Amino acid sequence: MRQAAESRVQKGLNDYRFKASLYVEHQAIGPDEATKALGLEPASVRHDGQPRLRPDGSRLDGLVKGNHWAADLEIAAGQDIPAFLIDFVERLPAEACDWMRMVADTGGCVSVFLGIFADGCCDFEIPPASLRKLGNAGVAIRFDFYGRNGQAEPTDAMDSR
Repeated sequence: MRQAAESRVQKGLNDYRFKASLYVEHQAIGPDEATKALGLEPASVRHDGQPRLRPDGSRLDGLVKGNHWAADLEIAAGQDIPAFLIDFVERLPAEACDWMRMVADTGGCVSVFLGIFADGCCDFEIPPASLRKLGNAGVAIRFDFYGRNGQAEPTDAMDSR
């Protein structure tokens, strides 16, 4: 199956597309460590104490609190969200899962950020076995829904923090 930055799902009454990113946030663990531990190239990094910036590069008030790392995740074309999540967690090396659990256990957060774009109703169910596997890997799930007029890209919401 072809890998893409997003997937379009058209099954039954569902018609939506989604993008996925992996986010790591921690006060003491830096972005370079996340890159090394996860083996993914980041799409964005922010270091504790840096000026806060908008996506266009203009400054916001205050400084970044904590360290932030984000990487775009590849999705098989036509794959729905439940299948993507189980595929994601099953492909993770044991060492990456151990590292993500350590991040979560020491006050940080690792999350799969799902930007969901739908013009109408969409639904899906994430089975308990998938939720257990994600939880055992220390991974949270964050959903961001964009409706009919939602033109923002999923990463825009995260950059204003």
